[in-house]
Amino acid sequence: MSQTIDRPELSPAEWKLIQDLRSLPDAALRDRMQTSLGELLFFFRTPRCQGMGIEGFPCGDPRSSCEDCHQIWDMLDRVAERSKKA
Repeated sequence: MSQTIDRPELSPAEWKLIQDLRSLPDAALRDRMQTSLGELLFFFRTPRCQGMGIEGFPCGDPRSSCEDCHQIWDMLDRVAERSKKA
């Protein structure tokens, strides 16, 4: 079966991300990465935790005092630092 693909306008960084995903050697690892990226993108699009803020209202700002949001942002900072060292 032949496949035709429209080449969308992607930046070099976007193409690199696609190439890096495709180069993962194991299908299970690719599936896990795609799931993780989907969750991460959801977090960036809607950066608020599923809990309540101090005032009792849903969290709507990632810079708020919500512990869960701060843990996620701290973990992302650690991953970024680690990748700079590699």
